This record gives sequence, structure tokens and C-alpha cells, in this order.
Amino acid sequence: MFLAQVVGHAVSSHCHPSLKGHKMMLCQAYDPEHGLTGAPMVAIDLFGAGLHSKVMVSTDGLGARHIVHDDSSPIRNFIQGVID
Repeated sequence: MFLAQVVGHAVSSHCHPSLKGHKMMLCQAYDPEHGLTGAPMVAIDLFGAGLHSKVMVSTDGLGARHIVHDDSSPIRNFIQGVID
């Protein structure tokens, strides 16, 4: 799990069936001292995070697959909470 900032949203005309109906956001790791670091990654959003929101992202693939109810889903990341 790590602190991140939402930098955009992901849109796809074709996706794995397990991801239909799920909002997917682009999140980039955030270091309070150095700002945004690394490359953005896609995460499922269950909390309604908006652009520039600070969020906690989990990289627990098993947990993400549990959220979409599909053990063969390619998803790995999900937003665990929005930081006020």
C-alpha cells in the first residue's frame, strides 16, 4: 500500500469482462517531500476519488480480484481510501 495522487482516469473501448462497470483511475505515487514519483498506474476506484485527490492504493492483486469477483481478472491495484 502506498500514498498516491489521482492524475487522470482510464477509458477503454475493450476491456476484460470483470472490469465492466468499474471506474478506473490513473494514480501516481506521491512523496510529500518530492511530489509525484514514478510512472502512473491504473487502479479501480470504489470511493469516488476525483482528479488530484490523495489516495491510498493497494497493490494486493488477490484483494483486487476479490472486488471484481473474478479470479482470472488482470487487475492488481485498487484505491483503498481517499485522504482528506
